[in-house]
Amino acid sequence: MSEDDNKRVAAQEAITNKFGKIRLALLYVLIGGLVVSALISVAAILIGEFNESILKALGTTFVFVIHSLLVLGIVSADTNNQLGKTIVSTTILATVIASMLTSTLGIWDLWWDDASWKAFLIYNLLIGSAFLIAGTLKLRLKHLATQTLAWLTVALIGTLTALLAPWIAAPNADWISDFYFRLIGAVAILASTSLILLVIFNRIALSQRPGLSKTRPASKPLAPGALAINITVGVIVSFFWVYGLAYFIVQATHMSEKPQYQDSYDYY
Repeated sequence: MSEDDNKRVAAQEAITNKFGKIRLALLYVLIGGLVVSALISVAAILIGEFNESILKALGTTFVFVIHSLLVLGIVSADTNNQLGKTIVSTTILATVIASMLTSTLGIWDLWWDDASWKAFLIYNLLIGSAFLIAGTLKLRLKHLATQTLAWLTVALIGTLTALLAPWIAAPNADWISDFYFRLIGAVAILASTSLILLVIFNRIALSQRPGLSKTRPASKPLAPGALAINITVGVIVSFFWVYGLAYFIVQATHMSEKPQYQDSYDYY
């Protein structure tokens, strides 16, 4: 093994150890939060009567328990140390942690009523986009057209995600207009077209130069447990995406059917 190979292996081991320490620290933080939440709930039950505050404390403990188990399952299933390296698994872990925080805010009424639910829908949007981006990046080759189309598709998916997030957060806001829906539609068409072109150019490049298959992005296969988690989450997210797409089309159709300049008629 050459000196460069030794340095590369050492660098990979250092990165793996770093992510291992981060995951361990994350678990300790979750343990601490779970213990504190449980102690607060126990103290509230022993000191006072069952009121709204005690119910919220119990709800907080339940949220911490469920999310802590989810995080523990994700981290335990990552036996190949892919967290922090793969887009999908890392996004799933990040959204689970974020969901724990936003659910707690909802329990204690620290923001508006349905904010936690809308945050959950945005997490589904982010996870679905992560799946699309990960699949797109796997189509890269050491080939100018495929490289360009891959990164263009990723940029368009990111733009589409950024445009959809405000609509999910406030689907009936006053600023949402017919142009907003048409803009999202245009970006979605560009992203789909770019992805299809990427697949076509990928096939053409491989048929003309089979050796390019060796230039595909290399990555460790997911462990069986991590793969099962990704598949399960992917199925759940797909359901919300189909529902969201149907709702988006219906609302966009009704928006385009609204008569223009309706407010100006009120002056006559």
